[in-house]
Amino acid sequence: MIHAFFQVVATAGMIAAGGDPPPPSQPIGDGSTSIARYTGSLRNVEVTTPFVTAADIDVDGRIVELHWEQAALLDGFTQFNPVEGSEASQKTEVLVLVDNDALYFAVRAYDDAPGEIRATLSERDSYGFSDDYIRFILDTYDDQRRAYVFTVNPLGVQHDGLWNESGGGTGRRGRGMFSPIDDSPDFLWSSEAHITDWGYEAEIRIPFKSLRFPDVEDQSWGLQIERKIQRNGFESSWAPITANVANRLTQAGKLNALRNLDMGLSLEINPVATGAWNGEIDEFGQFGHLDPTGEFGINAAYGITSNLKLDATINPDFSQVEADAGQVQVNERFSLFFPEQRPFFLEGTEIFGMPKQLVYTRTIANPIAGGKLTGKVGSLNVGYLGAIDEGFDADANTYVNLVRLRQDVGASSTLGAVYTDRTVDANDFNRVAGADARIQLAGRYTFTLMGAQSFTNNALLAGRTEGRMGAFRFERAGRAFSINAELEDSQAGFDAGSGFFQRIGDTQFNSRAAYNWFGTRGSFLESVNPSLEVKGYWDHDAFWDGQGLEESEIQLSNRVSFKNNITVWANVQRTMFEYRPEQYATLFVEQPDGSFSPFLPDQSLFNGLTGMSVGLWFNNWERVRGNVRLSFNDTPIFDRRVGVAVEPAKSRSGEVRLNLYPIRPLRAEVSVNFSRLERARDGAEHSTAVIPRIRAQYQFSRALFLRTIFEYGHQESAALMDPVTGRPLYLCQDSDCSARAGSVSNDFRIEGLVGYEPSPGTVFYLGYTREMEDASAFGFENVRPTRDGLFMKLSYLFRM
Repeated sequence: MIHAFFQVVATAGMIAAGGDPPPPSQPIGDGSTSIARYTGSLRNVEVTTPFVTAADIDVDGRIVELHWEQAALLDGFTQFNPVEGSEASQKTEVLVLVDNDALYFAVRAYDDAPGEIRATLSERDSYGFSDDYIRFILDTYDDQRRAYVFTVNPLGVQHDGLWNESGGGTGRRGRGMFSPIDDSPDFLWSSEAHITDWGYEAEIRIPFKSLRFPDVEDQSWGLQIERKIQRNGFESSWAPITANVANRLTQAGKLNALRNLDMGLSLEINPVATGAWNGEIDEFGQFGHLDPTGEFGINAAYGITSNLKLDATINPDFSQVEADAGQVQVNERFSLFFPEQRPFFLEGTEIFGMPKQLVYTRTIANPIAGGKLTGKVGSLNVGYLGAIDEGFDADANTYVNLVRLRQDVGASSTLGAVYTDRTVDANDFNRVAGADARIQLAGRYTFTLMGAQSFTNNALLAGRTEGRMGAFRFERAGRAFSINAELEDSQAGFDAGSGFFQRIGDTQFNSRAAYNWFGTRGSFLESVNPSLEVKGYWDHDAFWDGQGLEESEIQLSNRVSFKNNITVWANVQRTMFEYRPEQYATLFVEQPDGSFSPFLPDQSLFNGLTGMSVGLWFNNWERVRGNVRLSFNDTPIFDRRVGVAVEPAKSRSGEVRLNLYPIRPLRAEVSVNFSRLERARDGAEHSTAVIPRIRAQYQFSRALFLRTIFEYGHQESAALMDPVTGRPLYLCQDSDCSARAGSVSNDFRIEGLVGYEPSPGTVFYLGYTREMEDASAFGFENVRPTRDGLFMKLSYLFRM
């Protein structure tokens, strides 16, 4: 027996009655057994993985089964944040073994203040910045480029995704730092955990059917285990981690001696039935409901081999996907980016990721059917996505084909190619071919290159247009000092029809240098992180002709982190805008006699614009956490359609976001996003936007929840005017002139959803959404509905 850890015989009766075993007086592997021990702090991280034919383990979060006595013990965690390399503040012990079907982990996470452990009963993938957790990172191809991520909180709630070192995926930002984890994909695995009077313990089972790995007899997998304690922000790992190495996956340990792994038949069939009853305003301005509708779709996935997967969908349904949170759009120059949330397109998303977004699947707006092949053959990553996108109204369907190849080179470098095709017919298409490379040298230096060529033909063009783009990026990783620099260039004719680019026809340069100072362990001041960032923008042709900048920005920032999860930050910036006269060729000023004269502002008004932002991020209180941001900037008023500055303004904007956790099953997010622009010449308001949002969710169990969302969007902007005469501006094209009128909208949305999701793919949803229009901002007196919908969804995942 494993002395003092399991105490199986002595405590079996108490455990069966629902109680917890007493805290172990000695750690696992105290010398009374022959259990193999791998201590990370001693860099003993090459594990000979124990194997049993069929593990008799009930995944209930209570580590009592005798088969755990044959597991390997992983301990000796060291901290990597905030004090790198020091002993972990709390002891963590992990057991690992495999059988014919799955990989098993058991965890004992000790805590000297168990009453302060943070854990919420929530839906999966929702607690990364709120709860304590244990995270397992499995690099099943041992290629140091991509890994599976499996995370559990102290109540056993799951959080999973993919770690992408080579770029791609959605990633996340939090506390000013970027995470390489794309938490959009969901996998089938089992977990249970519970809090004890000495910490918490957990059990995890990951079936081989849920993983992709090499089709070879003997293999090794990369393994990293991380633990986070939210009340103080401390993070520790089993294999030591340093920020002086760019690629975190190269610092992982190893699960060796994995032999004859067989995922068996891997076939998933996921039928989906939906029903809806929608209402909208008809052509006479009256609101009414359409006839109820019902649809049936099916998703299927087949593991061709252990490393290749085929996905297909017919009539996919995305009605349960949460609506995008509102963004301020009253003075935006460029299109806003919204992340992909639809399940079918999230499978294999990391393969289609590139340094620049040549693949943006939200361009496939209304798919009728689709298919996808993703996986890895040897050292070659392959991905293909095909879809039929239904045209709206009388528009024809679009046929989409996306092909991606990425070859591993050396320890952690890659070479890639991509081809995208959007075709309506022989005379209406967009095609893009590109190549990219990511090269890592000496552990901390990364060079990224990319180039692409587009070919476009459609009914609005007299003939085919072509264009090129290219990008280069350099990065130096470092715990104390880091720096990056990037140059991107695109011709005006470049068109990434299946991708997303905010600026085309520009040459862009940006660079950021940062220094990090860290306090000693337990100090009040944990870190100080000053940085300097510079940006420059040129017109593509002007850049290559040796002409000057069109736009520039320099920003000095500082982030200061204090003990117990409090961070304040501030930045100051100075910007410059300069436009060529030809860019204003379509803008005119209406004269008193009704004639039009060309509009050209005083360029000196847009030089030397200054601004500053301040913010606070706090996670020290258990029940209330959040962030506040305030910005005060000089900024141009833009004509979004033309993309040029009209006159300078004073901008006041900000965001307040509070996350509330009154009880473990209930969580709420309350936020307000606001912006106000005042003309610099007279102080008059040009635009204003206020977007409050409330999202509340009650979790009856890990599978059953009730969610409500309320969001109001008040956005108003005045007409564009000549700052000298105060007369209106007009956009004139082909003798057709239209005033650059203002706009006002007071829309709000209420959503309610009851969901039951015991596992990914098996769901029941019943929801209602109502969108309304308010006559005056926050008046709530003369309100009329514009659209509503009641929907139901039922699906079940059959796995064979």
